[in-house]
Amino acid sequence: MTYIPDARPRRRAAPPGINAAPARAVSARAASGRAASASPAAGGAAAGVAAAGRSESAGGAPGPERRLTQEKAARAHRQSRIRALLSRRNEAVAAAVAGGVPAAAVAAATGLKVTEVKKTGRAFSESYFPGLSREQHVAGLVALAEQLQTVIEEKESAERQLRADVVDVLRSGEMDIFRIAALTAVTADRLRELTRGTGLRAEAFRLGS
Repeated sequence: MTYIPDARPRRRAAPPGINAAPARAVSARAASGRAASASPAAGGAAAGVAAAGRSESAGGAPGPERRLTQEKAARAHRQSRIRALLSRRNEAVAAAVAGGVPAAAVAAATGLKVTEVKKTGRAFSESYFPGLSREQHVAGLVALAEQLQTVIEEKESAERQLRADVVDVLRSGEMDIFRIAALTAVTADRLRELTRGTGLRAEAFRLGS
């Protein structure tokens, strides 16, 4: 067995001729004084932590509001990405048509109809990427179509989540549909369409119902 020395400081014996009882009394009073002075400080620190917690909770937006506000920003970002990808896709379609790629091949690569390919080719007739083979045109169209499909799927998933969040908030009565519309930049009519079929009654769209 390994011996571990006691780490606690040993009490020194009182020098000869000094009564130990008064020394113990003085020590007890000193300890009591330290405890009394530390107690208000500890209580104040605890109160400060609690107040800070309350302040943070009061200062930050509630959970539902934060989610709805974040979804507004995320939706704007997705819409911007979709617009950019659509523009690039349309230019690539027109360039492929101008480069001699058959409309049927372009339609197969992009998921568009042949009539849409021809219409896009005419609308973006100034788009032309010289030096690309037909295979390179098709490969670029496939890549753009995949990127666009990914963003569209993200959008659909986000709309399902928004629908669930809106239904939860309306059922809880925390906000009415007009407050939600202000937070999400989605019109009240669109929110009603979004929540159709969820079993919400008309009263649920009014605050305090």
